[in-house]
Amino acid sequence: MQRYGFFLNLQTFEHFFLKKLLYLHPNRVKPMNLKTIFLLFLLCIPFCALAQKRPATLERQLEILRKEPAQPEALKFLCQYYLNQGHYSKTITYAEILKKTANKTNNPLLRLYAHLFLSQAQILSGREKVAQKNLNLSLELAHQLNNDSALCVTYNQWGLYEANINTDYYEALRWLYQGIQLAQRNHLQESYATLLGDLAHIYYLKKDTTGLDYARECYELGHSMQHPFLIYKGAIQSAYHYFLKKQNQSALSFIREAETLMRDNDFYDQAHTYNLFGDILYDMGEYTEARLYFQKALRNKQAAQTSSVVYAHLGCARVWMKQHQYAEAIPLLKQGIAISKARVNAIHRNELYENLSACHEALGHYDEALQNYKIFRLENESQFNKLKERDLSELRFRYDSERQQNLIQQGKLEVLKKEQRIQQQSFILVLIVIVLSLLYTLYRRKNKLYLSIVKQNQEAIKRESELNRRIHVLEAQTKSTPPAPEKYASSSLTTEKSLEIFQTLERIMREEKVYRDNTLTKDKLAERLGTNRTYLSRIINEQAQLTFTHYVNRFRIEEAIRRLSDPHDNIPLKALSAELGFNSISTFYNLFQASVGMTPTQYRNKVIELQKGQ
Repeated sequence: MQRYGFFLNLQTFEHFFLKKLLYLHPNRVKPMNLKTIFLLFLLCIPFCALAQKRPATLERQLEILRKEPAQPEALKFLCQYYLNQGHYSKTITYAEILKKTANKTNNPLLRLYAHLFLSQAQILSGREKVAQKNLNLSLELAHQLNNDSALCVTYNQWGLYEANINTDYYEALRWLYQGIQLAQRNHLQESYATLLGDLAHIYYLKKDTTGLDYARECYELGHSMQHPFLIYKGAIQSAYHYFLKKQNQSALSFIREAETLMRDNDFYDQAHTYNLFGDILYDMGEYTEARLYFQKALRNKQAAQTSSVVYAHLGCARVWMKQHQYAEAIPLLKQGIAISKARVNAIHRNELYENLSACHEALGHYDEALQNYKIFRLENESQFNKLKERDLSELRFRYDSERQQNLIQQGKLEVLKKEQRIQQQSFILVLIVIVLSLLYTLYRRKNKLYLSIVKQNQEAIKRESELNRRIHVLEAQTKSTPPAPEKYASSSLTTEKSLEIFQTLERIMREEKVYRDNTLTKDKLAERLGTNRTYLSRIINEQAQLTFTHYVNRFRIEEAIRRLSDPHDNIPLKALSAELGFNSISTFYNLFQASVGMTPTQYRNKVIELQKGQ
C-alpha cells in the first residue's frame, strides 16, 4: 500500500489550527466567526514544519516545473508551499494543473491530492460551497482507492472542517471517531495517534477534560514510535487540558517538553507554543514571565499563523491590564485589531475589542469604551445563535460520543484479550513442546537401555552355551562316572561335603532343570540330594547367598531370558510361565521385571526390534 506521506503530515499539523482557539481561560472564551476559524485550520497545513528551509527548495521545484510543467511532485510541493504561505490563488492555480495532470494520466491518487488542495484554498478564498464539493470528491476517491491510510486522513479533514466551518463539534467528533476506528482496525499507528490528538483538541474546544485521556495516549504513542511531532502534539494537548483543569504545574511540565521539541525540530508557528506558555504563567500570577513569553511570540510573528500573532498582542495587553498599565495595553490591542483586519482573520478579534473597551473605561474614555463595546457585541451576535443550536444537539451527541468511546475501549479490550490468549497459547505450546521433548529424550534413553540389556543378555547366553559345550566335551573325554551321593542326613556337614552337595544341586538344576517342577519343595529336593531341608537351606545360603525360593526362581528367570532372547521362539508368555514352574503369570512378570528391568513383553519386543535392525 502506498504511503500518503503528505496527507499524514497534513493530519499531523492540522492540530495547530484548533489550538489557537484554546488559549483563553474557560470564562473568557468567546464564540468565533466560522470562516475565520477555518482560516486558521488551513493556514496550519504543514510543510514538515520547516518554514526557514523553503526558499532554496522552492527555487529547485520551480526550476523543475520550467523544464517539465506537469511534474506531479513539484506541483504538490508548490500547492503545499503556497497554501502554507497564504497565496491561495497560486495554490488553486497549481492544484488545477495537478488535477489536469491526474485526469490526463488517469491517476486517482494525484486527483485526491488535487481535490484536497483545492478544497482548502477555496475555503480560504471565500468559496466555501465549491470547497465542500471538493471535500466530497476527496472522500469518494479515498473510498474508491480502498486506501485506509488516505481514508483516515480524509475523515480527519472532514472532522476539522465540521469543527471550523460549521462549528459543529459533535459532527466533527463523529468523523474523527470513524477515523480512529479505521486506524485501529488496520493498525495505522501514526494516523491513530494523529486522530487522537485532534480528538483531544475538539474536546478542549467543548471545555470537556475527557480529551486528556486522548492527549496522553497520543503523547505515549509518540514516545513509543520515537516520533517527535506526535510527542509534541500530545504534550501540547496535555498541557491544554491540564490548564483547563487548573493543574498548572502539570501543564507547565508538558509545555516545557513541547517547547524543547519545538526548538530542536524547528516546528512551524512557534508563537503558538509561547502563547500557551504565557497563558499558563498568567493564570499562575507570574505576570512578568508571562509577558516575556508573549513577547517571544511577537518576535516569531514572521513564521506564525495570523491567529497566533493576534493572540500574542492580546495576551501581552492582558498582562499590562492586570498590572493596571492600560495606556501600555491600548496600542497592543489596536495593533492586534489592525493585523486581524488586514489578514481577514476574525479569530480573537471580539476579545481585542472587549479588552480595548475595558482599557478606555478604566482610563475614563467612556465614548471610546462604548464604541468598542458595541463592536464587540456585533462580533459576538452572529455566533450566539449558532452556539445555541449546537447546544440543543448535545444530548443526542453525548449518547453517540459515549457509544463511540465504548466501542473504542471494547476494541482495545478485545485486542488485549486476543494478545493474552495468544500469549497463553504460546506458553502452553512451548510447555507442551518441552514436556514432549523430555518424554522423547527419556523414551530414547530407556529404549537404548533396553536394547543394551537385550544385547548383553544375548551375548551372555552365547558365552554360557559355549562354556557348557566345552564342559560336556571334557566330561565325555574323562568318561568318569559320578559317584553315588552319600547320605549326609545323619552325619555332620563339613565344608567339603557342603561344596559337593552344592555342585550336585547346580548340576541337576542346569542339566535336569528340576526347577521346572511347580511342585518342587525344599523337602523334595533335599531327599534327592540325600540330605535334610535344614542342611539344604544352609548350603544354598552359604554358597549362593540366596534363600531356597530365590535360588530356584533365579534358574527360572535365567531360562526365561534365554527363551525370550531367541526371536524365533514364539511361545506364549503364559505357557512359558507354566513351563518354567511358576504357579501364576503375575509372579513371573514381577520377578522378570525386578531382575531385568523390563517386562517379558517389552523384552521380547526389543529382541524383535534388534533383529529387524540387524
